[in-house]
Amino acid sequence: MRPVTGRNIREKGSLLFLDEIQATPQALMALRYFYEELPELPIIAAGSLLEFTLVDHSFSMPVGRIEYYHLYPLSFSEFVAALEPPLSRYLQELSPTALPPDTAHRELSQLQRQFFFVGGMPEAVASYRESRSLAEVSEVHRSIIGTYHDDFAKYAKRNDLLLLQKI
Repeated sequence: MRPVTGRNIREKGSLLFLDEIQATPQALMALRYFYEELPELPIIAAGSLLEFTLVDHSFSMPVGRIEYYHLYPLSFSEFVAALEPPLSRYLQELSPTALPPDTAHRELSQLQRQFFFVGGMPEAVASYRESRSLAEVSEVHRSIIGTYHDDFAKYAKRNDLLLLQKI
């Protein structure tokens, strides 16, 4: 197999990434054939609205041929680990019944306030880790929201789209 890029996907170390796969649901069915024909080729199929296609599909799923992984925003613990690894290790060892020292309490409270503003989107957390700027994080948030807004037009019916845009 030689795709448009000219790279042989049978080469060792290859990875096939199918983004926005929900736009072509038949590609989900084809995953079974990749598994049968090229079992050594890792494939990632992703899509921001993939769960809607999976709920409302009219084709046979390749049972036993795919694994589902769900990505979620970072939790507070993961946020602390990204920003303050030593404090993260301390937090993991802290007993729920033990009161932390005042210094640790102040630092964790400050991180919690930051987490409320930054949130758990990985790109926003990475931006904040690099810049410590809430203004830059705000730009990341605007970009993410803009991308979601653009997706509405692709997948919503006209009446639903108007409601989504108002919300």
